[in-house]
Amino acid sequence: MLSQRTWEAALGALQVEVPKADFAAWFRDARFVRAGGREIVVAVPTVFAKEIVTRRYREMVARAVSKAHGGDVDVTFVVQAEQPAGPPAWLADPAPAPAPVPAAAPPAGTAPGVRLNPRYTFERFVVGSSNRLAHAAALRVSERPGDVYNPLFLYSGVGLGKTHLLHAIGRAVLAQRPETRMRYVPCETFVNELLHAIRTEGRGDRRRRFRERYRSVDLLMVDDVEFLSRTEASQEEMFHTFNAIYEAGGQIVLTSDRPPREIARLEARLRSRFEVGLVADIQAPDLDLRRMILHQHAAASGASVSDEVVDFLADRITRNVRELEGALTRTLIYAELHGLELQPAAAEQALSGLGRAAASRPPATAAILAATSRHFDVSQDALLGKRRDARTAGVRQVAMYLMRNDGRETLPEIGRVLGGRDHTTVLHGCNKIERRLKLEDQLKADIEAIRVHLSD
Repeated sequence: MLSQRTWEAALGALQVEVPKADFAAWFRDARFVRAGGREIVVAVPTVFAKEIVTRRYREMVARAVSKAHGGDVDVTFVVQAEQPAGPPAWLADPAPAPAPVPAAAPPAGTAPGVRLNPRYTFERFVVGSSNRLAHAAALRVSERPGDVYNPLFLYSGVGLGKTHLLHAIGRAVLAQRPETRMRYVPCETFVNELLHAIRTEGRGDRRRRFRERYRSVDLLMVDDVEFLSRTEASQEEMFHTFNAIYEAGGQIVLTSDRPPREIARLEARLRSRFEVGLVADIQAPDLDLRRMILHQHAAASGASVSDEVVDFLADRITRNVRELEGALTRTLIYAELHGLELQPAAAEQALSGLGRAAASRPPATAAILAATSRHFDVSQDALLGKRRDARTAGVRQVAMYLMRNDGRETLPEIGRVLGGRDHTTVLHGCNKIERRLKLEDQLKADIEAIRVHLSD
């Protein structure tokens, strides 16, 4: 009978047959899902991993499973996020908390209600001359929260690593002091929660609960604090929140796309508090740092990438780390989809496809809708209709995000294309994907895979 034991036996045989590095890259995290009839279903972590194992190893795996079972077996690879046990975290809105049950303690570096990207650790942050001060300060804060550099204010352009350091601080503090009361929040969420509490103040004491949630912590980390300048109420609330935590000996860490003195309409009293600790910037990575980042990202992806490809990408992408890693991911996916060797020529083709889409005509909304529908196997009729289940709504938001960022359509036009939705709904969907891109590696891979198809 097909079972998990069958898969484990096959996995043992594969470990002997497959080169050690390849086994570690593609099969170490593969998990048995289910079996029925003459089929076994195995989950791998990412879309890219699914493409690799299906293209390169499917027949080999089928032979190993068939031998372990004693009869012909077909093997199907799926992405872990696709399993029916529930939608991926990035597709689902937070569900109501279930009734409390006895549970094991959370792993080190985690805390109830705190979502931190497991990839964003100090160990995976590549240090160079452009980010050395910010990294050293963040490390010191994680070792002695509340004692040094309080507040720590990190600023940089998009995609240079400030959010990475923010998450790394949180994970390191919780690993060393699991009892720490911590809250990490994008500033936009802080502002929206405050405005909601103000609007509904008559229904219970929601504003009091809001204040308790943010002021009774040992470590407060707020991403993109430039959003505070949008309302006076949010600045007032942050001022008192800052004072409460600071006076109680708690640590505050803030990030922004600019230093405090350049945040428009930021009150002087807040500006002075943001500057009382350490303000550190992160610059664009130099060539050597870009090479190191690419080598590390390749190793984390389980891919073998030559120095020639790394040098090509490092020379081509200079603006930020996120673009650099995205270029490598795009190159890996493009080479696999088109059966190309991983050489500079393949990287050039992958990036030139992106360049053509940006330089000439952006992809049409119809093409984006079709590619998104096909990638997630959700019908276009469902995306255009009124279905609001978590999976359909999440995929629809991906389409909104791509139409806005790649198709460069206006919010009202996107709403019109997607079944006559209001532009505020579109803006909410785009912002939600932006936030989750900071946390969900699977979502990044999905969007990059759609972009590869759009550039063909």
